[in-house]
Amino acid sequence: MVHATRNVPPLAASGAGDGEEAAEILSARALHGAKPRRTGYIDAAWQRCTEMYRLDPGGRPVPEHIGGTALKHRREALALFELVGWGEMRRLFEQLNQQIVQPNSVSARFALMLVDAEATILEVLTNPASTSDAHEAHMRPGFLWDERHVGANGPGTCVHDGRARLVHREDHFFCCNREMSCSAAPIWNAEGELLGALDISFFDCKDSRASQAATGALVAMSARIIEQLHFAQQYREALVMHFHEQPEFFGLPYESLLAVDEAGRVLAADGTVTNRLGFSSRSALVGRSISDLFDITPERLFAYAETQPMAAWPLAYGQNGHGFVSLRAATPPRLRGARGLRSPGGVRPAVPLRQNATLLALAGEDPVMLKNVWRAERVMNKDIHVLLLGETGTGKDTFARAIHAASDRREGPFIVMSCAAIPEALIESELFGYEAGAFTGARAGGMRGKALAAHHGTLFLDEIGDMPLSIQARLLRLLEEKEIVPLGSATPIPVDIRVISATHEDLEAQVARGDFRMDLFYRLNGMSLTLPALRFRADRAALIERVACEENGGVPIAIAPAAREILSFYAWPGNIRELRNALRTAIAFAESGTLEVSHLPGALARGSWGAQARGRGPEDHAEPANPTEHALILSELERQHWRITSTANALGISRNTLYRKLRRYGLLPPVTPEN
Repeated sequence: MVHATRNVPPLAASGAGDGEEAAEILSARALHGAKPRRTGYIDAAWQRCTEMYRLDPGGRPVPEHIGGTALKHRREALALFELVGWGEMRRLFEQLNQQIVQPNSVSARFALMLVDAEATILEVLTNPASTSDAHEAHMRPGFLWDERHVGANGPGTCVHDGRARLVHREDHFFCCNREMSCSAAPIWNAEGELLGALDISFFDCKDSRASQAATGALVAMSARIIEQLHFAQQYREALVMHFHEQPEFFGLPYESLLAVDEAGRVLAADGTVTNRLGFSSRSALVGRSISDLFDITPERLFAYAETQPMAAWPLAYGQNGHGFVSLRAATPPRLRGARGLRSPGGVRPAVPLRQNATLLALAGEDPVMLKNVWRAERVMNKDIHVLLLGETGTGKDTFARAIHAASDRREGPFIVMSCAAIPEALIESELFGYEAGAFTGARAGGMRGKALAAHHGTLFLDEIGDMPLSIQARLLRLLEEKEIVPLGSATPIPVDIRVISATHEDLEAQVARGDFRMDLFYRLNGMSLTLPALRFRADRAALIERVACEENGGVPIAIAPAAREILSFYAWPGNIRELRNALRTAIAFAESGTLEVSHLPGALARGSWGAQARGRGPEDHAEPANPTEHALILSELERQHWRITSTANALGISRNTLYRKLRRYGLLPPVTPEN
């Protein structure tokens, strides 16, 4: 990642009477600096393109593409940035469609991009009118839009300069891009390192350069919101101070942020704090007591946080400084999971469910998943191994990756080993490695194995129930002694790993049959989490919408009512994996922009999706919903790993009664019970 140090003027909008004036001030300061210097930074970019990169303006850009494992690792390292950036992108995308873009006009053709510090595209949003333009211009995840490959351009010049930049029409280095107008703003983390940039690119802009000031202001504001969301999530366990000279600016991008630990010491400060408090750098602030900076003791500060949360109250600092402070106390994990990420405007971001999604994205609004996230957060940084249970296709691999990305091992490797995909004779060597010449056909240099490759990281053992009994004793030794002995060697090698395992099998039944070691089961089962099947998820409708949006390239797609009904009440035996494949196929046939029943594949299109569409039986409405009963059933279902018969027995009711209650509480679409 490219690191840069931010040195910008304060974002305080002194004298601004409302949001519109504040936007103009932010645009002037963030987009152009105190004095516009359009010619200077464009000339400098052109000079780099000609002298450093030896580009020909009459040629065509050839952006480099990063894909596969390299892109996956890059996105994993920036998972939090991409999550909060995606949410704010969706909000800004809707605002652009409503306020700036006029229907059926050339200005309707635009792309909204989030790039990292090397100008690699992470996320793109386009409307249907501009999808082909974006595709032709290589505006897709994984493509590098830095100056070396694309010449002077919005996101590339922005990340190079570390400043908000407008690259308008003829400002672009390559002739083929000179119909575009790009407004980009940088995004910084709490340590003052450049995370990336947010960019709006209009493909056929006929307006003047000056007319793009409003667009630049919107981009700068959204970039600031992403910074604030990133800061708040990075320090969500701390007390975060929001302060400004004017209380009316709270909730807007102009407030400064400062994180404080339980002892009242500064953990981190955003880039605007140093200017407000008169310090030269963040490092001069970190570690100081609040009483050294403000006219308040830590005890009084925490008392305010407990008794007056969210209220703006006056605070003095320095010689003559004064302002207003609002406190956001550390939120309990249970409530934090239920709330989810929200932008200062209160808009809940749409979060992606890709392989690099965060725990919060995977939880959605489902109460069982939210509890799973809460429990995972409690143990992920402790020496406790996690066992993920659930049907095939529920996303156990993705959930394991999210745990790793959220843990203190996020900088270490995440190594996957599927115990079902490797022949039994090779599992031992794949897991523990081997020395040169250990057996016939061994590599000349030997192999270090998955366990050693996961050193200082996480080892994910998928389908652990298929691990041969003969290998289980060696795995148990690895977990207990934290060392391995490769095949053909007598020398133990210490390893520091955390193990997450997953299975769709009933391991307790395997233990009872003697197919799985009891001591290994209890060692792996430091904490078990059951991922509910798609048909059990309370947020099934919202989940379908999000997956459809992702499979449509990040653009929401209309779903006809009849198709929506089928999608909502189909049993989904293949769970989220089956849902994703079905939607991908359906969207390919939805040329009109609306997904119809005829576009659905296989069993869905034929209507073999359960009894819900034919109407509920009278028993489904016989009793009113009972929140206490709902919570009790959820708790017992999780304790029994969602086994219907065991749950019914524990609750003292019949299976048919339990199914009826599950349908009434939206936990189960009314398909014929087969368990």
